[in-house]
Amino acid sequence: MPTLAAIGLGARGRMYLAELRKFKDIKVTALCDTNEENLSYTAAQCRCENNYTDEDAFFAKGRLADWLIVASPDLTHYRHAKRALELGYNILLEKPVTPNPEELDELCKLAESGGNMVLVCHVLRYTPYFRTIKRIIASGEIGELVNIVHEENAGYWHFAHSFTRGNWRNTADSAPFLLAKCSHDFDLIHWFVDKPCEAVSAYGSLFYFHEGNKPQGATPHCLDGCPHLKTCPYSVEKIYLTKKPPEGWVKAPAAQTPKYPGDKALREILRTGDYGRCVFQCDNNVFDHYSVAMRFEGGTTVTHSVSAFNKDFSRRTHILGTKGELFGRDDTMRLQKNIFGGESRTLKIRATAKGGHGGGDNGLADTIHALMTGQSVPKDSLTTLRETRYSHRMVYAALRSVENGEMVWL
Repeated sequence: MPTLAAIGLGARGRMYLAELRKFKDIKVTALCDTNEENLSYTAAQCRCENNYTDEDAFFAKGRLADWLIVASPDLTHYRHAKRALELGYNILLEKPVTPNPEELDELCKLAESGGNMVLVCHVLRYTPYFRTIKRIIASGEIGELVNIVHEENAGYWHFAHSFTRGNWRNTADSAPFLLAKCSHDFDLIHWFVDKPCEAVSAYGSLFYFHEGNKPQGATPHCLDGCPHLKTCPYSVEKIYLTKKPPEGWVKAPAAQTPKYPGDKALREILRTGDYGRCVFQCDNNVFDHYSVAMRFEGGTTVTHSVSAFNKDFSRRTHILGTKGELFGRDDTMRLQKNIFGGESRTLKIRATAKGGHGGGDNGLADTIHALMTGQSVPKDSLTTLRETRYSHRMVYAALRSVENGEMVWL
């Protein structure tokens, strides 16, 4: 029976375990997390008795499973993946791999020299929606690829939750926003174009979420008696404590517990907790918008923009070819295909499974299960460490361009 272990049992780590536990021929043999509540909760779910709160003790036991899920905080991915590769694990590695290019190169060499599989959790590649886009591009129906215009709407409430109040708010503790959030998008862009990127130019800033935009009289925590509690779109009343918050999944992370304790308990937690802070008075430094332009070998150009300032939590993609175009939004699961001088059709993409990221979480789990059980898997769509190396390099170049104000050649 294939075996599975995990280090990092936050929301993503628990989700991957839950998806893989649906397969009855996989056994969870070991778990590790510094948070004892996360550890005990997940251990009970997985019926696992081999549990660790200390990573050194966990790795000192040697290889405890065939595959290891690494879903620990961003800045520990490299360290944990390196130790896992040295022990001979195959790895399901949460994105981003690392903000450091040299660390990424080292992991690639380790994986290749040891013959280990490292699959990075770029879950959007595993969705029916984006796979349909890739299939149409590869078929030649719309001709040669000329240009892609790709836009990510991070969602005003999602940015406030994750990147202003939450775990990804500060680069001292996590990767920059463009890498932490948009590594999905750069992976898709690299996959669609399927040619080397030659040059990148980018702009970005922390435009809004800082002390300079604090409303008059705003208190450090929303529930401190802030006079803007009922009117500010970022107030905890609107995002966490209304009957219909923007997304229900934000409630448990805001409570910082694996199991949601209820609105009454959450309100008390938010009075003094990180997720109850005024978004203009946090210790955040990640940028709230970016615009990136890329040129690829052969002349194809791509623009990618991401912003906190939108209601939708979605991605919009416009693919322009010499014979036709595609336009779609992943939250609608529809694509408009226009063939020049020919038909125009709306394609309704049918999800193969429910779940997060448009079915991508489930699709990735299906792929891992197939790899674990020796089934045939199409290699052209796997988000391997080497594939991720290409797309991460594009992000690194964009971040350098923002910093120095110049085009960066790869």
